[in-house]
Amino acid sequence: VLDAPRPPDVRFKDESRQVRLILGAVQPRAGQRILDMGAGSGYLALLLSSLVGPAGHVDLHNTPGWLSQFPGLHPDVLGPQLARANIGYAVSAWDDLEAQGVYDAVVMGQVFHDALLEGADLQRMLERIARALKPGGRLVIEDHDADPRMSPPRQAALHRIAKALVVETATASGLALEASMDIRAPNARDNRRLNVFAPAQRHRTDRYILAFVKPAK
Repeated sequence: VLDAPRPPDVRFKDESRQVRLILGAVQPRAGQRILDMGAGSGYLALLLSSLVGPAGHVDLHNTPGWLSQFPGLHPDVLGPQLARANIGYAVSAWDDLEAQGVYDAVVMGQVFHDALLEGADLQRMLERIARALKPGGRLVIEDHDADPRMSPPRQAALHRIAKALVVETATASGLALEASMDIRAPNARDNRRLNVFAPAQRHRTDRYILAFVKPAK
């Protein structure tokens, strides 16, 4: 599956993105419906579409702000590039998701902090994600860790978000934390008060993967 066709310039990023760990946390299965929220150019969405197969479906989500900033992410442009019959396209603000009981899983790969950067209400966003999940559905969040003593806007400005803040907000939205995994860059020490794109920090940040489950009723 990891050899599935996708833009060639991202193939070499599989290891640094820890894609196997993320997919392992999502636990995609044939026939499932999954939302890749903040999908960008569809890196994860394309992999997920192979895993859910022709009977499944993946919605690739981006925000109106991202489409304005990056016209190449528009469904009319991106759709023909990806050319997958089981990939759909959703455009909405982070905290304006309308789906109800549709998805088996929602994944946010290194974009939770972007929601805050775009002014989203994190509590509202997570409540709407919880509503969009089927009972027993999973939310998987991967991001760069931050110093929790900093304010959330300051964390987001560094392209980070503290793991503790994500857990607190998600559980307050009715989701149950099932698994937490820390990803440490080998032989590197991360200063969580610095921007992830600073030369000394790039590819050396502490990251985490959190898996939440919507309780079955």
